[in-house]
Amino acid sequence: MKKAIAIGMLGLALVSNRAAAQTAGEQAQILRDFERSVVEYTQRHQCLALFPEALNAATPAPKIFTLPVAMVFRQRIGRVLAGGDAAIGGVGVPSHRAMVLQPFPTNELYDFPPVLAGVLPELPPTLEYRLIGNDLVIRDTAGDLVIAVLRDALGSYTTR
Repeated sequence: MKKAIAIGMLGLALVSNRAAAQTAGEQAQILRDFERSVVEYTQRHQCLALFPEALNAATPAPKIFTLPVAMVFRQRIGRVLAGGDAAIGGVGVPSHRAMVLQPFPTNELYDFPPVLAGVLPELPPTLEYRLIGNDLVIRDTAGDLVIAVLRDALGSYTTR
């Protein structure tokens, strides 16, 4: 029953493409949860750099962009883009979609827009934000691996 409710809520959130505003306290808690997930990833997956052969189909994908985190990120990105001064530039149309726990496509390695970096939480030194088309990606630089993808993070904004 809980699973059906969760799936229904996710569907509703995706269909409406609108995120409900949270209080500042709720957003702060959601971002703390995000940061905790990122730290857990870095601690648990440090062995991937030492033992890359340990990565296989049975490796569970990290749960970084939960629905609440995705909503907060989209709100923050949307506010920046709605300002009209945001120059995202340079990312173009991706050659393929990024997949979690897959190598980061080297032909998609563009500088991350500083205007977006300013509104997103800081990441540990071994991780970085990247854009692939309209998707926000967190890349593990040590393993050159995609660890999280927020699909359509830029919404209807067209990258140039």
